[in-house]
Amino acid sequence: MIRPVPYVDLPGIIYALDQRARLRQRALANFVCWLEPVEHRASWPPLLRNIFPLDPVARTWLCEDRWRILGFAQVRERPSGTMWELTYLASMLQSAFSGEDVLTALLDYVLEMAASHGVLRLFARVEEAQPELELFARSGFQRYTREFTYVLGWEDENEAAGPGEAEVSAAPKTRPPSPGQVLSSTSAEHLQELASLQRWSRHHVWGLHQLYRAVTPQRVQMAELLENSEEYARLLVGSQRSGLLPLGRKCETYVCDMGVRLGAWLQLRRGRGTRPHQLSLIVHPEYADLAEPLVRFACQRLLESDRRPIYCQVREYEGAVINALRASGFAPKTTRVLLVRHMAYLAVRQRVVPALEQRVIYGVKGLGTANSRQTMR
Repeated sequence: MIRPVPYVDLPGIIYALDQRARLRQRALANFVCWLEPVEHRASWPPLLRNIFPLDPVARTWLCEDRWRILGFAQVRERPSGTMWELTYLASMLQSAFSGEDVLTALLDYVLEMAASHGVLRLFARVEEAQPELELFARSGFQRYTREFTYVLGWEDENEAAGPGEAEVSAAPKTRPPSPGQVLSSTSAEHLQELASLQRWSRHHVWGLHQLYRAVTPQRVQMAELLENSEEYARLLVGSQRSGLLPLGRKCETYVCDMGVRLGAWLQLRRGRGTRPHQLSLIVHPEYADLAEPLVRFACQRLLESDRRPIYCQVREYEGAVINALRASGFAPKTTRVLLVRHMAYLAVRQRVVPALEQRVIYGVKGLGTANSRQTMR
C-alpha cells in the first residue's frame, strides 16, 4: 500500500539515520535519489528543523505492508508549480519484498500523482553507476546532461561517503587552505578582473536568464524549458530575505556586470552545524577568465569566518568552471545523471481543449468591416 505522509520530512530523517548506520558498517535503505548536504534550501536552522521537520513544498509517499516501511518517495515543487523534482527515492533493506518492485511501484505512483496535479515535467538525479537507471528509462525518463559535485576541504571518509559510494575511501585526507593561502594565490591581475563584481539586485533578473541561455546547450534548454526569467531567478537565486529567524543560513549573491551583459553569477551559502559551505558559479563563455578569480574570491569569503568543506555542483558543459575548481584544489566527489520526464495533461472535460467540441468556429475577417464566420462540423 502506498499512502501520503503530510508535511513531515520523513525521508530526510531516515537518510540521517542511514548515514549514522553506515558508520557502523550497516545500512538501512538503498537510496536511488537523495539530497546532498548543501541541497537543503530551508532557511530554518538545524535545531528547529530537527524539532519541527516540516516542508510545505514537499510531497512524500510511503510504501508499506502491515505498518512496516518498504520504501518511500518525495518530490518538491519548483517555483512555477508545474514542475516537480524527485528528491528522494529509496527502498528499505532487509525486507521480504524485492527492492526493484518497491522502487517501480513508487515511481509509477509518483508519475500518476504528477499527471493528476497537472505537472508538466518531473526531474530526477541518479548516480551514473547505479543500475536503477534502467528503471527510469522504462518509465519514460530521458537523460539530458550530467552534474558533478566537487569538494574542497577535509572531512571524515565515512561521513563523506554517500549511499552509492564506498564506506571507506583509500584517498588521503586534505585540509582546506587558510584564508591567507587563498589570498596569496590570488594575483593582483586576477583581483583587477573582479572590478565588475557587484551585489545581486532585482534588475539583474533578465541578464541572469540571458547568461543561462548563453551557457546552456540547446538540448538542455529544451529539456528544462525555463523560458521565464522571473521563474529562473526564483529557482536559482531563491529568496534573499532573511525572514524572522536570525539564525537562518547566510547567503551572498554577486554578479559581474560587463555593461552589455552579465559575465558571471556567483552565490555563496555558509554552512551551519554539520553542513558544509556551498559555492555556485555560472560564467559566460566569452568571459571564461573570470572563473578562477571568482572561485578563489569565493573560497576566501567562505573560509575567513569558518573552516569547513566547500561544495560546488557544476554541469559537464561548464568547462571553464570545472577547470577553475580543479586549479583551486577541488576534487570530484559524485557524478549524477540529470533526467526529465515530460508529462501530458489529461483533458477530462471537453471545454478544457476547444478542439474537442463538436463544432469549432473560426473567425475570418472579410473585406471591409464585415466579419465572415466559417463553421466546421
